[in-house]
Amino acid sequence: MKETAIKQAPIKQAPIKQALLIAGATGLVGKAVLKAALADPNTDHVYALLRRPLDIEDAKFTPWISDDLTPPELSANDIAPTVGVIALGTTIKKAGSKANLRRIDVDLVVNTATHMQTLGVKHLIIVSCLGANSKAMSHYLRCKGEMEQAVEALGVERVTFLHPGPLAGDREEHRQDEKWLQATMKWVKPLMVGRLKNYLPIEANTVAKAVMAQIQTAHAASVERLDSIAMTALAMTALADGQSD
Repeated sequence: MKETAIKQAPIKQAPIKQALLIAGATGLVGKAVLKAALADPNTDHVYALLRRPLDIEDAKFTPWISDDLTPPELSANDIAPTVGVIALGTTIKKAGSKANLRRIDVDLVVNTATHMQTLGVKHLIIVSCLGANSKAMSHYLRCKGEMEQAVEALGVERVTFLHPGPLAGDREEHRQDEKWLQATMKWVKPLMVGRLKNYLPIEANTVAKAVMAQIQTAHAASVERLDSIAMTALAMTALADGQSD
């Protein structure tokens, strides 16, 4: 799979009111997206697929608790979600084996995407990673690439894959490798120019802002891939638009 990123300027359109469905809302990126969505005036409602309740009380928030993240059937009074955000993933250390990692990073993500499509979601935004490729030597990168291929095959109207580099922010779990990388990057950051900027840590809040901006951006293709440079640009555009309102 060839890794691509949007290079053209975002195509602005009139704000569209819609409902979001988030899977992975307790993780670093998912939690940031949930917070951003609840604060977004263009988001009518936010659903979250969860294994455990969250301490959130908001009129436009509905948690869906399920051990396997299967959503319930919508009732007549529910606002159908049109956008689905999937921020599910693990590490080989936490998963314990390559097979377990694949069950989460490929099977669970694809199953969740399928459930969202069945509910009527037209735009899927999925957190993948920089270097995702079904033919990669790395098991982790290969799983991400296989996941992307499987999701594309679903035929959802619009799919956006996010390809961040190292993620920065406050996690509930502590990933020592990310901490080490972030500390190292402080010293090498001046050398990271051009496309190398994609390998610099990107804040989860920046990714979340990019997600919300991408939802309101007219799409030039049915499948899009955004790297850290593109996401940072989207987030900055959204910030500038907010300040100019």
